[in-house]
Amino acid sequence: MIKIFIDFDGTITKKDVGDSMFIEFGGEASRNFIQQYRSGEISAIECFKLESEASSGAIKKDLDDFLDKQEIDVSFIEFHKYCGDEGIPHFILSDGMDYYIERILKRFGLNNIPFFSNHLDLTMHDGTDEVILNPTFPLRDEECDRCACCKRNIMLSKSADDDIIVYIGEGFSDRCPVRYADVVFAKDELLIYCQQENISFFEYRSFAEVKIRLESLLTQKSSKKNFGLRKRRQAQLAVRDLLLGG
Repeated sequence: MIKIFIDFDGTITKKDVGDSMFIEFGGEASRNFIQQYRSGEISAIECFKLESEASSGAIKKDLDDFLDKQEIDVSFIEFHKYCGDEGIPHFILSDGMDYYIERILKRFGLNNIPFFSNHLDLTMHDGTDEVILNPTFPLRDEECDRCACCKRNIMLSKSADDDIIVYIGEGFSDRCPVRYADVVFAKDELLIYCQQENISFFEYRSFAEVKIRLESLLTQKSSKKNFGLRKRRQAQLAVRDLLLGG
């Protein structure tokens, strides 16, 4: 069976909503925290906690209004429908926050897609319109602090040994899971990473392009050419090493 795993920020959405939200409400401090995380000075969880602290005091209506202006790649709507029609399970894996993911998906009628992410509680501050942001990380990996939500673990737990894993992403938190995926669609930072690490991939700019490529791969598979939809040897070795504790 084919299973598709999809990044959210910058992949489904046109920009990184999480970074944009924290910078909008946490200011330059949040921008600095993001830079410190990317340079390896702080962990992902530390970054989220610091960003949330810096953004606390925001007005909830302003926060929601900001999120309601965020745009998605509209061709993702048709891609989602295509996967449903073809019976292809697909999941969203995000190192962002469920609060904005759920709100954005619902606005575009996509709230039936299973997604996995970090959790963000908003609590009102002493009867005011200000909110305190409280992040938690139920899907972290205790042995790795690169990401707060371990996409690799979720992806592998949702896949059987003979499933063909398709991964679609663009950024920093996608670097780990693509090592374990059989078919990779990459753009932006992830594309550069795949080139550097010699991970085979298909370049894309929109989900319309992903859909066209996937249709072609499925046609090849049904005609037994099977050029693209097959297990990737390097991914199989990465999974084996993980299971063996390597």
